[in-house]
Amino acid sequence: MKFVRYSIKDKITYGIVENDEIQQIKGSLFDKVTFTGEKHSLSEVKLLAPIRPLKILALALNYKSHLGSQTAPSKPEPFYKVPTCIIGPGAAIIIPQGTNQVDEEAELVVIIGKKCRRVSEAQAIDYVFGYTCGNDVSARDWQKGDLQWWRAKSSDTFGPIGPYIVTEIDCSKLNIWARVNGKIVQHCNTSELLFTIPSLISFISKVVTLEVGDLIFSGTAGVPAQIKGGDTVDVEIEKIGTLSNPVISDA
Repeated sequence: MKFVRYSIKDKITYGIVENDEIQQIKGSLFDKVTFTGEKHSLSEVKLLAPIRPLKILALALNYKSHLGSQTAPSKPEPFYKVPTCIIGPGAAIIIPQGTNQVDEEAELVVIIGKKCRRVSEAQAIDYVFGYTCGNDVSARDWQKGDLQWWRAKSSDTFGPIGPYIVTEIDCSKLNIWARVNGKIVQHCNTSELLFTIPSLISFISKVVTLEVGDLIFSGTAGVPAQIKGGDTVDVEIEKIGTLSNPVISDA
């Protein structure tokens, strides 16, 4: 299924997308699917971030092509992003004052569907609700110069996700592209992950309980591109869709 969160006539609700039409559902994403009978075309609604998570973990150095001269980690290296960085499709990524280099990072994002504590790799996928596109926007100069990554990775608007959450797909072989102003700047496949999605879930859940709706950004590949005010960034993931966001400078 392909889920969306959207607003129409000042009401925020959820729906399932089929052939460019949204069938509205009752309750939240995680309730049993019950249709209200209302339908809308995608063109008449505003798509929002498909979920508002309690917490977000993101992976550093999880593609060989992103390592550069660094040694590959011997275990997953997650870090936190704060929920207030989340924005949806079409919302602007804002370049904050004081940074001189902000990069896009195209990533597959995992949405947890069941409370998850100390699960094995073999069980891990059973705790996944679905997947969406994500952009782990990063201020490189802050990332390199600060002791912590809190502002480099969690500045307001530094966590675009969407446009859809797609369930029941194989996450192990998905193509990912990033484009800036229509030019491809990243291309990879999730088969290249150093640590697979099940291994990430298992590793994290050994020490941090994952709650329903939590997000895991699985890492980025290659050399991400710098973005600036006036740009448009697209993250496309096979079988999921394309997340598009304009970029503006914080005047």
